[in-house]
Amino acid sequence: MAAALAVAVALGTVLGAWAGTRPGSVVDRLVGGGLLALQSAPPFWLGLVAVWLFAIWLGWLPTGGGTSLSVEGVGALDVARHAVLPVAVLALSQVSWFGLVVRDATRDALAGPAVRGAWARGVPTGAILRAHAVRPALLPLVTVVGVRVPELVTGAVLVETVFSWPGIASATVESALRLDFALLAALTALTTVLVVLGNLAADVLYRVVDPRVGARDG
Repeated sequence: MAAALAVAVALGTVLGAWAGTRPGSVVDRLVGGGLLALQSAPPFWLGLVAVWLFAIWLGWLPTGGGTSLSVEGVGALDVARHAVLPVAVLALSQVSWFGLVVRDATRDALAGPAVRGAWARGVPTGAILRAHAVRPALLPLVTVVGVRVPELVTGAVLVETVFSWPGIASATVESALRLDFALLAALTALTTVLVVLGNLAADVLYRVVDPRVGARDG
């Protein structure tokens, strides 16, 4: 889940900024349409498509599991190879939320009076984007990251089930099916702690990105 969140935030920021700085262009329409299509696709469907394409048809990656059946033991590269598809699918199920937020925030920031004044003064494009587009776009992104943590856990349940990945989410499903209430309660409490920590991290990052928040509270 942590790897998928990092990939989703990085990819969503790049795609959103790329489209947001080119409003109304072909890039903006293609990126926006692609993100909306991903937003409407369920994680389990993305997982099945990924298995069919990359594991069955192309044969590049394993269909599921955490490791290969080998007498030589488990290696880090083998685990990483098995994690590619689950991480990629879980990241794709979340990237649209981050990309669309960054795109809209960037477009709004570039349409503001500060940017128009900078254009009129002849400020270079790179300086305008760094000063007037990047920071305003990061504020709603940080908020969305904190909000999407519970949805990330829910998506992990579906993705880990599709790929038979031995993680916390799949263990939650197995404990519910086996009526193992002690393990289910422990996993639920752990998931709750993860959600709370995710929201706490989002609040801390919001203060880092926008120091005015701490100044207003003080």
